[in-house]
Amino acid sequence: MRNIENKKSFWFWFSFESSNKERNNNTLILILTILIGAVTFASRYYFIIYDNYSLSDAWIYDLNKVIQFDNQYWFTYELATDAELAFVNFYGKITDVSPEIALQVISILESTLIAIIIFWIINKLTPSKILAPTIASLFFAMVYVLTPLNIYFLLKGNPTFMALTFALPAFVFYLKPTLLKISKVSFLVSFVLVFTTIGLIDLFTLLILIPPFLIIGLIFTKRKYKIDNLIAFSSYFLALLLLFAIYSFACYFQRIGIIDYLQSNLLSVSSYTYVPQLILPYKLIIFYAQLSTFIGLFFVLLLVILRKENWRSAIVFFIFFNFLIALTYVKSEWIDIDMLHNSLSIFIPIVIGFNAAIVIRILNFVFHRFKRFSPLTVSVLITVIVYYSIHYQKKNINLLTESDQTPKEILNAYDKIYQSFFHLKYSVVNDPATEVISANKHFFINYEFFIEDYLKRDAIYFKNIKDPKFLVKYPKYTLTKSVLVFVLNDKSKTENNAFAANKNLNSLLKKRLKELKNRGRKINLFYNSDVLKVYEIVNEPEESKISDLIF
Repeated sequence: MRNIENKKSFWFWFSFESSNKERNNNTLILILTILIGAVTFASRYYFIIYDNYSLSDAWIYDLNKVIQFDNQYWFTYELATDAELAFVNFYGKITDVSPEIALQVISILESTLIAIIIFWIINKLTPSKILAPTIASLFFAMVYVLTPLNIYFLLKGNPTFMALTFALPAFVFYLKPTLLKISKVSFLVSFVLVFTTIGLIDLFTLLILIPPFLIIGLIFTKRKYKIDNLIAFSSYFLALLLLFAIYSFACYFQRIGIIDYLQSNLLSVSSYTYVPQLILPYKLIIFYAQLSTFIGLFFVLLLVILRKENWRSAIVFFIFFNFLIALTYVKSEWIDIDMLHNSLSIFIPIVIGFNAAIVIRILNFVFHRFKRFSPLTVSVLITVIVYYSIHYQKKNINLLTESDQTPKEILNAYDKIYQSFFHLKYSVVNDPATEVISANKHFFINYEFFIEDYLKRDAIYFKNIKDPKFLVKYPKYTLTKSVLVFVLNDKSKTENNAFAANKNLNSLLKKRLKELKNRGRKINLFYNSDVLKVYEIVNEPEESKISDLIF
């Protein structure tokens, strides 16, 4: 608007101000943020071929909770911190995708956000604005052979990851309150909301990870920030009081002790450290990470003493990281070691980012004149990291066992059904384990009923289809406009889950479909893949698909 008011020439809008260093840096950072997010998303998406989470018992359990939010079931008898699943439900609503797809995507989005936040943390807390942040975020995004992540459950939502997407920015604003240009009251309210959100998502992050960071940060931040730090501390205790009131009421309503609730949420039965892709023993990786913090602290002290530079944030994160390592050796029924290992998969890249910033700062004493070539350096750096991440990890990743693609095909078929059919106009014939997918969307028929009783129901329905009084009197004989039958074939590798026995029903299901066809029912092949076929029994033509109802 300023340029329009100053009546700039036509060619001005096609010119570039190369001298505007801040604008160029901001543009480069924006491009890098988008690129890092895309690389992380693609990297996580690749590991779908190793996914053992989809349609597992844990997946069905989580999906049921996601769907139950539609019925306003917020605190059930399990009393778990389910805010992450509430986010899944909300994400599905705003993007108009099914709860199943939202449940699969949320973990990839969490990792993508974490990668971007890691970039932002190193950018804000170190002199290196581009190189070190890029190294840290790409390490998290691409390096699996040195990161304690369970490859087989990468698609499972991680409450600690989601909680840290709120906690990590709060850590930065805690160390540098001037980044938040708001009043003290707004600062207090903002931190209360953040800590409350974290407490609703993951109590482990709230009670185990945050307190030590607040204490360490209070010791090492500048004197002028102490008041803001104390305000943040006050916010933390206010959030604890608010959460205590919320969970006490829920526990009272469900007749569960608050202590039992706290302990059950600080210990996760679904979190465990299984990392077959590592090229080094896990303890050795942690040892090297710790060693890097000690070396980093040495050089930081030199920079502080000799150059009077501010590296307080690096010191806080290094000490905090070593404190988390120390916690892994504490034997307590209140501390879940696997959840600590899970959090370290985020803090290791952050430590690497701080160390990279220290190295770059030292090298800048010699190569300061070449700083203007940073965009080219970053391009080369990203290319090198991506290439070598793929090249040197390929051998270890290929040793992993690819998961059965049957769950993926089943979910793909459901997604196609949702896009094609109108709600509650059709039924699905499938394994009882998938009944939760049908909730609030369509009617469900299990295989046993379809094989043994559906032919009888079909005969009664079509015999009385022109007699509405009969169907009103006996609604149980009413059939939906279409019935979709899932048929697995022998190419499915499913062996160890609820769908293993369904391959044996192949011939029986096809026999029933053939009998229905002989009665004059129209049978269409709706979905076809190597392991799965979905047949549509058309009871009333052009009465169930969205396109038919609209056009």
